[in-house]
Amino acid sequence: MNSLLPILLILAIAFFCYRLSFCRLAELPVWASPLLFLVKLSFGFALWAAYTFYYTDRVNSDIYKFYDDAHYVHQSFFEDKSAFIGLMTGSEDSSVYTSQMKNWERNFNKSVPFNENRFMIRLNALMMFVSGENIHVHTILFCFLSFIGCILLLKVFQHFTADGKKKWMILTMLLPSFLFWTSGGLKESVIILGIGLMLYGFLSLTPTPPKGGLNSQNDDCIKAPFRGFGGLSLVFGLVILLMTKYFLLICLLPALVAYHLFSNFSSMKSVAFKYGSVLLISLFTLAAIAPINKKLDFARIIAKKQKHAIAEAMYMKAGSYSPVPMVEDNFFSIIKAIPSGLWNTMLKPYLWQSRNPMMLLSAVENVLILLLIILALTYRDKTQKLNFNLMFFILVSLMIYFSIIGIMTPVLGNLVRYKVILMPLLVFLLLYVIKVPRRVEMSSSDYPKS
Repeated sequence: MNSLLPILLILAIAFFCYRLSFCRLAELPVWASPLLFLVKLSFGFALWAAYTFYYTDRVNSDIYKFYDDAHYVHQSFFEDKSAFIGLMTGSEDSSVYTSQMKNWERNFNKSVPFNENRFMIRLNALMMFVSGENIHVHTILFCFLSFIGCILLLKVFQHFTADGKKKWMILTMLLPSFLFWTSGGLKESVIILGIGLMLYGFLSLTPTPPKGGLNSQNDDCIKAPFRGFGGLSLVFGLVILLMTKYFLLICLLPALVAYHLFSNFSSMKSVAFKYGSVLLISLFTLAAIAPINKKLDFARIIAKKQKHAIAEAMYMKAGSYSPVPMVEDNFFSIIKAIPSGLWNTMLKPYLWQSRNPMMLLSAVENVLILLLIILALTYRDKTQKLNFNLMFFILVSLMIYFSIIGIMTPVLGNLVRYKVILMPLLVFLLLYVIKVPRRVEMSSSDYPKS
């Protein structure tokens, strides 16, 4: 009986992916989306197995610590509905239930405006009304949320890709580390949904890119949903990111602003000047507001997060500890550490630092990404009119986020988890500029219509 509900749910979602036009992807057969969901689901169950049979400490296990605490919130619904409402809305904390939880209270930096732990606990508590506290149902639901985010990102990628190359965008979702860390009961699964919703909605409200940046064929794959779904998608995406990874949203903000401004700029120099100007203005703004309120001092926040991460790694005796460039609570120190932070995120873990299969896999992926960068530079499609606004948006977003997490994260296992959420953007950027050999190009008409 415990396996019946998960099986029925898997079949229902797979059928949903097969039948709904929303899940259809340009130049790919109709079964591509259900297959992607099933692939993610297999990695989701692998994640559950790893945290059940290998990492057996449930208190510190990243999937069980939210799931176990959610039991008490769910239980309060049947015992004291006013306490349940208070726990779900944040209007009050019932010590009868919170005293039994291990992760309801953050154990660091209480000045952080959003508590992602509580968000994940509440989300798991809501899922329990469907799952009956069957953790496999939670794995399936989290995989489905992440899958929706992946579909939205793929539609965005295909929207900006030339005909004949759209099918290759599926590769952006197939990095093993991305599949593993974003396909289960972790915050990363929800973050991918937030990124997909936000970018999908943001582009619907942004002026059309310069002529040549889009392709008319198969364009309906993204334009039709944009008209009625864009604003709502953007709002939900922003809310999800604020509740789960507000720091990522802060890192993306300069690129989001720059992309929208002067969208008619088409030359590389003008676009580069636009993004450079926005970055400088952002830096001066952050430096100006820092003395007003310590909670708004971005450099101080980064320095405190780094200090806490190092102390926690030392206390837990993390096996994958790797030194990071030490920073102080001033912007000069942060800027000075950016090259080292970017290097750490892009190239670590090294092959010789791999102490378990997942770390080795991440190290191999780093090598493959470097090879893909070389291919992109060597075999760039010189006949394609590149959308430099899009390219700089991705480059600036990656540079800021990768640099900061490379500074703040001394544990390589955590670094891999943090960076995978933007890896599809990096892979897309490289595939976007690579020339596809003519002999393997196929139009969408080559596939039978479903």
